[in-house]
Amino acid sequence: MQETELPLQLRDFWFIAAASRDLRGAPVARTILGEPVVLFRDGSGRAAALRDRCAHRNMRLSAGSVRDGAIECPYHGWTYRGDGTCARIPSLEGDPPPHVRVDSFPTREHDGFVWICLGDPASREPFRFPHAGEEGWTTFTMTTRFEAGAFSCLENFLDVPHTVYVHQGWFRNRAARPTRAVVRAERDGAAVAFDEEPEKESVVARLLFPRGGRLEHTDRFVLPAISRVDYRFGPDRHFIITSQCTPVSEHETDVYTVITFRFGRISPLVRLWFEPLSRKILRQDIEILREQTAQVKRFGGPKFTYVASDLLGPHILRHWKDAVAHREPLVSETAVTIVF
Repeated sequence: MQETELPLQLRDFWFIAAASRDLRGAPVARTILGEPVVLFRDGSGRAAALRDRCAHRNMRLSAGSVRDGAIECPYHGWTYRGDGTCARIPSLEGDPPPHVRVDSFPTREHDGFVWICLGDPASREPFRFPHAGEEGWTTFTMTTRFEAGAFSCLENFLDVPHTVYVHQGWFRNRAARPTRAVVRAERDGAAVAFDEEPEKESVVARLLFPRGGRLEHTDRFVLPAISRVDYRFGPDRHFIITSQCTPVSEHETDVYTVITFRFGRISPLVRLWFEPLSRKILRQDIEILREQTAQVKRFGGPKFTYVASDLLGPHILRHWKDAVAHREPLVSETAVTIVF
């Protein structure tokens, strides 16, 4: 395992497999932590997840069809229920033998997403997106395939200094200023709070933040692979950008982003330009991470150098290692001054 690859032992956590709207009539194929999975709705309408391989001749079940709440293999018609048991073998008289089955995985469905755990979720439950769908809040979602590993995505989403260069003019410009940041290592992740004034000449500040106000900006990592960024200007101006990273392979990640905000009575109007702006900024991150991945492949693996202004990346790696080793993470608080 490379230093920055999400450990396979984190299979005991929940990851988003698909948007709820994706599960209609046809089966849906996904790859999560390198595991091929097929998703469909069973006879009661619940989301089901099976290993995407027929027990008979290894055919992709996702290439088949869903009939009466069960999934039918396209090769010989073997049919499986949502719990993985075999419901029908057309060429065999009578019921299928009880040992014929495929592996199934636990699922949960909320906030418009289907979550899956490839291992043992124990007492854990999937993450809840803050304020999603609540009265007074406006919510929209984006689903994006990144050509980058989960670590690279998480570190990018929670990294302030890159915004000066990758998103120049949108958030900040090159007129750097010292900014105090307080980093807290927590049991389920890590967070950094910035004592920051918005860059008054940036596009985002001019559109969203009133002059003379004080910005409350917090970045947070939540196990296993979730980033949350909060921008708050008083009780009526609060923007939350939450991204759940589902690892597909070493260099591919499906990112499910939920943007939730409140902006008083004009929130629906704000969305008309805030959503396309968010997508434009996301495309800039897609491109820079694609270039980073190409370099990692070119040189045979990542080689990172950390300095004090790399605030959350080391905490992500440390929490992954602690989770794999079943260690209690250290709780701490550190103040750092960075320049951006």
